[in-house]
Amino acid sequence: MADVAKGHPGVRARDDALSKARFEFRWMDQFNLSLDPDTARDFHDETLPKDSSKVAHFCSMCGPKFCSMKITQEVREYAKNKGVSDEQAIQDGMQTMSDEFKKVGGEIYIPITPAQG
Repeated sequence: MADVAKGHPGVRARDDALSKARFEFRWMDQFNLSLDPDTARDFHDETLPKDSSKVAHFCSMCGPKFCSMKITQEVREYAKNKGVSDEQAIQDGMQTMSDEFKKVGGEIYIPITPAQG
């Protein structure tokens, strides 16, 4: 945002509040903090129109399985529960997934078998 770079008073606080609302999936706050709340709400509703989508912990871009913000929250929660740092939790997760990848053959491209009919 150019206004943040220009150092306009209050703009950084508003931008930070919007980023925090986005990370915490507080959709109504995101809409209300946007420059044009009605248009922001309309854009959101084009892909996720139900009211339940306004409390969802994902957006329409990545969906529930690939949302980086959701994954970050899950890693932090995992680290907190295990009593380790976020970095250690990431390393543990990467090692687990690496081991799983090797266990299933270490192939990126899985051959497609023709359907039996």
